[in-house]
Amino acid sequence: MPYSVALIKGIRPTSRRGVAFLESSDDARVDAKSVFALLETDRENRSRDLKARFDLWGQGGTCDKYFHGWPNDERYQYCFVFKWKDAGTNHRMYGFLCHPRNPVDARFQACVLVLHSRKNTPDTDLSLLDIVNTLRRHPEVIKASNIAFAQPGAQIITHGTRKSLDRRKH
Repeated sequence: MPYSVALIKGIRPTSRRGVAFLESSDDARVDAKSVFALLETDRENRSRDLKARFDLWGQGGTCDKYFHGWPNDERYQYCFVFKWKDAGTNHRMYGFLCHPRNPVDARFQACVLVLHSRKNTPDTDLSLLDIVNTLRRHPEVIKASNIAFAQPGAQIITHGTRKSLDRRKH
């Protein structure tokens, strides 16, 4: 499978939300995890700050300075971004929101981070959100998200073209 999803170590577990990285050896656009790995070697501990932002979102917090989505834009309502600044440059990790435990735990929401970008203009580059949206709908990405966030004892089942989790005994 060219896509997989890796949970981020060092984030406080929560039953409401989760954050992970999309991985691909075939798709060069998918670079959020590799950029984050570079941050972990940074002496300024930028990865620790970013993990704190992941934790804040995971606990249900809101802070437009650190992260936000586009809930009022129908085209990008499932896109999400985590933000930080380094040496005068604005950095962004773009991803998508999904409900990988649906229908068993439809309230659980995940953010799967896809790509990194530097941003020095006030407007978002919509072509990046288009990439995120395309990957969000890819069947292998959906399956990888469901597997990564599966609860113990859950089985992956298929409903038409939508893959989801089912904890019922079969």
